Amino acid sequence: MDPRRTALASLAALLLLAGCQVPDPIEATIEFQTERGMVRGVSTEDGLFALVEVVPPAATPLHFRYRTGDGFFDDRALLIRQTDVLALLTPESSRPHRARFAIYPASFDDRLFIEVRTGDEADLLECHLFDQGRQGDLLVLDEGRLADVAHRYAGAGVYAWRDDMLQLVGVLNGVYCEEPATLAFIGLDEMATLLPETSDFFVRRALPHRSDFEFGVPRDFEGEKTQVSDPAPSDG
Repeated sequence: MDPRRTALASLAALLLLAGCQVPDPIEATIEFQTERGMVRGVSTEDGLFALVEVVPPAATPLHFRYRTGDGFFDDRALLIRQTDVLALLTPESSRPHRARFAIYPASFDDRLFIEVRTGDEADLLECHLFDQGRQGDLLVLDEGRLADVAHRYAGAGVYAWRDDMLQLVGVLNGVYCEEPATLAFIGLDEMATLLPETSDFFVRRALPHRSDFEFGVPRDFEGEKTQVSDPAPSDG
């Protein structure tokens, strides 16, 4: 066999394997101590996100713990603002690992992951949008039991693998459907309504597109995607 063909075949196999590789968890999951027991949330670059039903009155701090290194650390969080479904809190003293927001919502061609924890180990469950996202923020699990994931990991982060990093695109809300077998999540657009105007999320979204023209003809650049929630251009 031609040695060059053998080398090319080996390289192709390695590239295929790399493309299917599961990224490492970022350990941005936090755990709130509530009357319902331990409830998960997610630490982000702009604060802690939790499902609103686990948040006490604004004057009452909410105890949480997070993992860093080989141990768990405890802290308290204060409510900043909330909607009907989500709450944004700030930790009193600590800085847990923080997830970075994606600049556009989950897309049909994204590799999506839910960050989970079993015992002392963080892990990722791979998933994808149901019906390519045409029916809303619904996920299909590639592994794991639907009801177990919905109940155990409500409040956990949903991530897209983009630009060689996990970027936050949603939060599991604990709602699921048996037929079709899907998990619901709260998407990026809803999360963004809680963020301050100074958030880096809005800064990144507002960066102007590059001038993609050559001889007056628009041309695409690899890796650049239209932001699906951008307003449609006006006729004027």
